[in-house]
Amino acid sequence: MAEEKSKGSEKEQTPVWEWIIAAFGLILVTGAVGTMVYRAAAENPTPPNLSFSIDSIEPTANGYLVKFTVKNTGNRTAAGLNIEGVLKNGEDDAETSSATLTYAPANSVRQGGLFFTKDPNQFNLQIRALGYEQP
Repeated sequence: MAEEKSKGSEKEQTPVWEWIIAAFGLILVTGAVGTMVYRAAAENPTPPNLSFSIDSIEPTANGYLVKFTVKNTGNRTAAGLNIEGVLKNGEDDAETSSATLTYAPANSVRQGGLFFTKDPNQFNLQIRALGYEQP
């Protein structure tokens, strides 16, 4: 009989702090799932909207490195994003370089670089996207 009481006393109720933490976890999970469902239902699918900015131009052993940032403000991902940089001398192309960013998710910022043998500071540098694939 004494053993039954001690076993019964081991099965105490769950402490209040455990219920509070469990409720907090439930709120977080419900909020995350609700946000994903809302975004999937409410947002119109727009293609990747890409904009480029030049961060720096650095000399290297074999020429110059142009570091750039690409910002995707669309709500679709661009995979295998092909980027071209052209050094323009008036209407003529002095040099062309290209890079591929593996992945530019929706509403994200990614960085990359283009290598040139000629000094980009002496030309009009233009960076643009050539194409991408849908993941």
